[in-house]
Amino acid sequence: MSEVSGRQVRAKRLFDLPVVFVKSIRRPRGIFLTFSCLASSILVPILSSCSFQPTSVTLSSGPAGGYYNRMAEQISNSTETTVGIKIRNLDSRGSEENLERLFKRQVDFALVQLDVANQAMQQGKVQAVAVVANEYVQIITIKKSGLQTFADIQGKRVAVGTPGSGIRFTTSQLINADKLTIQKDDSDLNAAFQKLNAGQVDALAYVGSLIASKNIRQNFVNNPNLKVLPIEPELINNLTILNPDSYQRAILPSGTYTSRPPIPDKQIPTLSTATVLVTRPDTDQEKVKQVTWSILSTARTYSQFYPELQNGKASELLRKGLFYVHPAAEEVFEEGDPSGVIIRYWKNNPDLQSGVFILVTTSFLGLMIQQWRRRSSQKMLNITNSRISQLKNLLAESPQQALRAIEDLSQEHRLIFIDGIVTTEVYEQLQQKTQTFANECRLQLEQQRKKFVMDTLLLVDEWQATLQTNPEVALQNLGQLKQHYRDMLLADQVDIEAYIELMELTLISIMTLMPRKNDFPQAF
Repeated sequence: MSEVSGRQVRAKRLFDLPVVFVKSIRRPRGIFLTFSCLASSILVPILSSCSFQPTSVTLSSGPAGGYYNRMAEQISNSTETTVGIKIRNLDSRGSEENLERLFKRQVDFALVQLDVANQAMQQGKVQAVAVVANEYVQIITIKKSGLQTFADIQGKRVAVGTPGSGIRFTTSQLINADKLTIQKDDSDLNAAFQKLNAGQVDALAYVGSLIASKNIRQNFVNNPNLKVLPIEPELINNLTILNPDSYQRAILPSGTYTSRPPIPDKQIPTLSTATVLVTRPDTDQEKVKQVTWSILSTARTYSQFYPELQNGKASELLRKGLFYVHPAAEEVFEEGDPSGVIIRYWKNNPDLQSGVFILVTTSFLGLMIQQWRRRSSQKMLNITNSRISQLKNLLAESPQQALRAIEDLSQEHRLIFIDGIVTTEVYEQLQQKTQTFANECRLQLEQQRKKFVMDTLLLVDEWQATLQTNPEVALQNLGQLKQHYRDMLLADQVDIEAYIELMELTLISIMTLMPRKNDFPQAF
């Protein structure tokens, strides 16, 4: 026990290393690993959810050049400039086709009238991302048609929009609610205006944003004889009561399309429904968050479609009147930029703050220990090389002493490695150096022993010859021979067994070669 303690003291003095401090650090190192695992289990899911960045999404919009198509281009511009997502804008016939594509998983998002999407929302098939405009129902005719209100289209020829469009869906809702029978025309908007001017239809239906209806505005400018039919209050009441999540009361302001002469020339009561960006409930939440944030953060650019966004609170207007909002979109409306989730999570989680503090502290401490161990290891290698060089000078003179010294050094290395002062790699290098030199010492010892044995055998042979020819002289030399044996034993040139054998060999020689009357054995 005292030998080990002495070697530990020598090791400390040899390398000037605070072993006690290292032992105290080894426990925090375990804590470091524990908190590394803990922090990883908390931070990795957060970081991975925040770092994942979808590169592109698909959006079904509307006819090329139309209002929905331009809206999709605006959304694409927002996502690309704010979150780096490219949107592939797919043309379509309108809301109903867009919704169908969403059901069939052909697209990620779709622009749809709220009344078109309402049933699917109630069934949980789709959820809203944001309101991007309000669309007004407008039944347009010419002043000479004799039509005064919506109810007057009974039995008339009316262009109700192309199949698959939101215009056709909304117009059908109004006609069915008012129990009207009409002659439906499926022409698109441009063809419908041409037919109206040519007298081939009595009226046409349009549902869209007032400010974004460039085509409608141009037709009113070019033809002052156009007018908008008011919808009866009873029909408005009926639809808003039965479908409060689809329709709202609305007023088409006087002078909406031209100021002189004002068109319309008075306020027109009507209905409105929202233009909604929708998606499936199972759409990747990160995609929904990024798209929602791109719209929210650039809300004023949508005032060309949704005038209230110019001065109103975007987070409220973009979800106004919505009952079925996607949870990821709702989170963005409530919390803001999704990339700030880590900061918010950090502020609201003191346990995480403590864990990260310990993680950072122990990481820094671990780096310091690692650097310290590197310096210590290099110092130890240099000192070991120096010690071996010194012992090589002793090897020729006293291989046994050199062997003891190198074994002591090897034991010091072992104790320092156990204390964690050096790495396994450095310890193996040190062991290789000490073992190599120890083998040299043993080889030198073996050669020295062989020489001593040969010299001793020659000495015994010479003594035996002297014993035969001159017993008296041999007896005088016997003491010198015995002392030679003892010197060999003390110098570790022979072990105790070899020493006894030599003594026995000498005794046998005396007994064999000398006459029994002589008393040499007693003297021996």
